[in-house]
Amino acid sequence: MFAAEAYGTSAAVTTPFLDPAARAAFAQAITAIEAASGVEVVVAVRRRSAGYLHANVVVGGAVAFAGLAAILFSDHVFGLASVLVDPFVVGGLAGWVVELLPAVKRLLTPATMRDRAIARAARATFVERGVHRTRERSGLLVYVSWLEREIALVADSGLERTLIGDTRAQAERTLTAAMAAGGEAVARALERLTPALAVAIPHRDDDINELPDAIDSDLDRTARGRGR
Repeated sequence: MFAAEAYGTSAAVTTPFLDPAARAAFAQAITAIEAASGVEVVVAVRRRSAGYLHANVVVGGAVAFAGLAAILFSDHVFGLASVLVDPFVVGGLAGWVVELLPAVKRLLTPATMRDRAIARAARATFVERGVHRTRERSGLLVYVSWLEREIALVADSGLERTLIGDTRAQAERTLTAAMAAGGEAVARALERLTPALAVAIPHRDDDINELPDAIDSDLDRTARGRGR
């Protein structure tokens, strides 16, 4: 079961997606991949890849329009101030509430827009985390975007060159499908990529761990901030 949808509360931010079992599974997956291949794996989890503020505007505008219609066609006589102000207040509150409802943002955002946002954010994270700083250009970023329920893989040039056919795209689909079952399921699916990655870049005796193995998650940072 997917974790709580509303990520505006600390209870939802500390989502079961990254519970201790999931963290242990990710650590095991990274260790297995790096022991069997020359690939350096970095896992980044992000609450969302874009703001999608159009969803707030659409819902807020619709509610404001509905509120205005209710006032104009109601049998009750409203004052001029209510006609001018109340629909905007109600619409603004509705737009704010959307910020707590990722399912609404997904529903009101075309898949192509979500895909572009994820690709852009994943590439930015690839650079920010220095995944390109390996001697064989063998870094692999596993980018998990929570709101969109999608996972993107960004492979450095050395790894991308040696991946066979549709391997990366198929892996993205498999990992994304596993998100509904939680972080541990995603980690297990990631570990199952070990043979393909070992073929792409075989392990060498002089391989060293060049990148941090800890999960980079802004879910953790958000939870700590709200706990203060």
